[in-house]
Amino acid sequence: MKITFWGATDEVTGSMTFLDLPEKRIMVDAGLAQGLPEVEALNLIKLPFPASSIHSIFITHAHLDHSGYLPRLVKQGYRGQIYCTPATAKLIKIILLDSASLMDENYYSEKDVQATLHMIKTVDWDQKITIDDTVFHYQAAGHILGASSLIIKHHDKKIVFSGDLGRHDDPLFPQPPFCPKADVVIMESTYGSKRRMGSIEKELATFLIKISREARVGIVASFAVARAQMLLTLIHDFFERHPEDKIKIYIDSPMMKEANQVYKQYAHLTTKPQKVFEALDNLEAIDFQRQWDSIKKKKGPLLIISSSGMLTGGRIWRHLQNWQHDKEAVLFLPGYQGVGTPGRAMAQGERTLYRDNEETAVWSGEVLTSEAFSSHADQEELINWVAKENQSSRVFLLHGEKVSKDTLKEKLRNILLDAQIPERGATIDI
Repeated sequence: MKITFWGATDEVTGSMTFLDLPEKRIMVDAGLAQGLPEVEALNLIKLPFPASSIHSIFITHAHLDHSGYLPRLVKQGYRGQIYCTPATAKLIKIILLDSASLMDENYYSEKDVQATLHMIKTVDWDQKITIDDTVFHYQAAGHILGASSLIIKHHDKKIVFSGDLGRHDDPLFPQPPFCPKADVVIMESTYGSKRRMGSIEKELATFLIKISREARVGIVASFAVARAQMLLTLIHDFFERHPEDKIKIYIDSPMMKEANQVYKQYAHLTTKPQKVFEALDNLEAIDFQRQWDSIKKKKGPLLIISSSGMLTGGRIWRHLQNWQHDKEAVLFLPGYQGVGTPGRAMAQGERTLYRDNEETAVWSGEVLTSEAFSSHADQEELINWVAKENQSSRVFLLHGEKVSKDTLKEKLRNILLDAQIPERGATIDI
């Protein structure tokens, strides 16, 4: 067998790795690179192999940086099956259709997305798929609904792809099982240089109490898929325990509204199925212009959850513009803000927002940030996940900023693991 590293070698996004079996070529994840223009330009680089040469694709979870390249492959001639868990398949549909609506049609279109969706074959965790003499199966990875690690066994050799790993104390998902003993582990390193700080519950409570008791407008920048559903569940739980602080909530994201339905359908995969269902049921969404015309005149206490989570686009812009002169308004940025994004700039003190290089708003209100809400495993959790069973494995680090990968590599080497950082296009034999 041979592995060719391609995506997420120099950046956090765009996961994409190739595995050559004796007779067939497999692809693990097919993500879009996201972020700065020079990073997104990676999506235009010609792949090392023709799309038609790939037999099967395994997707670890639905996020765009793991699934967003799929329609491009289909447009280029891919005709095999796409494996993922049932919940992942539902979320992929939402994410890819949204992506196509924003994409240049020459790159891929809604037609390409529809063709992609017809190729998806869902498999449950621990359900085995055999391709030639190689057996594949998924195990739960936490992180978001349906997310998985992929375990591959070929005769006496075993390979594990971590996918994106969830935290041990995730509010909605169980701790991911440890990495099984393997010859090769390909793992993410998003938080490879960080220990998570802060408390989700305490920081959210501080924000909600501020909005409620000081009668302020709160605007939460949230990813439409996963982050929003976690936030809504935690907010619902807080209001149940503190009814005196309950305030009106609006969600403003069609994508978020659709993802809520998927989370309700698969609430049994969470640790709080009843609370998830209740929190996401009967929420008031801003669907019509007349609703927005009414809401934009309101004063606090008022809570709006909108996307995108890094302020790179989406309906949140109209809220920032509408309340930009309200010095009592609070913008809450719960989670990682990518390099070069408006969210990162706001978190670092910038208050003038630009869109397409034009000034859009000058935010006068308060900005609260928190990294406690990350759904990624931190450094200690990553080390514990891989090291428990794998003292003699080769470990290859992807999906992280340079400092994250470098730091995690040294930490793993300190416990005698053979940790490496592959370059784009590098190959290894197994």
